[in-house]
Amino acid sequence: MWDDDSYFAASDGVAIHFQDAGGPGVPILFVHGFTASIGGQWGRPGLIAGLREKGWRTIAYDLRGHGKSDRPHGYEAYAKDRMGRDGIDLLDHLNIDKAHIVAYSLGAHIMVHTLQGHKDRALSLCLGGSAGRWDWTDKLTQAVHAEADELETGSIIKHILRQLPQHKPRPSDDELRQLSIKKLEGMDAVALAGIKRAMPDHAITKELMISLARTIPMLGFVGTEDPQLPIFRDLAGFCETLELVEIAGATHGNCPGRQETLSAVDGFLRKHGERMG
Repeated sequence: MWDDDSYFAASDGVAIHFQDAGGPGVPILFVHGFTASIGGQWGRPGLIAGLREKGWRTIAYDLRGHGKSDRPHGYEAYAKDRMGRDGIDLLDHLNIDKAHIVAYSLGAHIMVHTLQGHKDRALSLCLGGSAGRWDWTDKLTQAVHAEADELETGSIIKHILRQLPQHKPRPSDDELRQLSIKKLEGMDAVALAGIKRAMPDHAITKELMISLARTIPMLGFVGTEDPQLPIFRDLAGFCETLELVEIAGATHGNCPGRQETLSAVDGFLRKHGERMG
């Protein structure tokens, strides 16, 4: 049953929470974003339920540092391909050779990086909200380290500001404080800081991004109100095999719950692997 909570030990012993609908459908592995969870990213917005109703086997896990998974502290627990490798470990745990992968925001970055060494495990890759760290710069490294420093004080305002649509007015200081409190409710800010410090590890090159897209069918979906939209358009410009869908009016936060997203992902997956059962 999808509502059952299950756990497995990742290859370094960290306990990872997951949910698996089971059944004969072709499997989809869902990988959520920073500060999200299975329920927050996929469950309540309805993307998992919508795809499950269409016959797919839906599998999702809480990233380490998030949700009901363990929340170790320190960069080392999140370094290199560790976060994305948890997804590969989960497929191994479930005896699944290949799956479609739907990854959002941080989930998209870590899976683009991890799949460089595990291309045979993905039937396809759907990237939402983020397009892989092929455009990483020293300036971004400085930014995420500053955000990590702030997280260690119990605030996430710098991260919030970076995710806001650039043409919208800046919230007041009090509004930002309230947004920060809400964003960190139930979270472990020190664990999140460790994840921030590991983000430069996920950087790849344009050449590696092109190679991945030529090997694995790839969809990009992004809201037109998402600051990541220009990066997806740049990716589509040099990566001719990418299929890009822009969700009109969607933000970084609400894109996974849009009906257009469900239709785009289901249609793409149907083209790249028929359902069973």
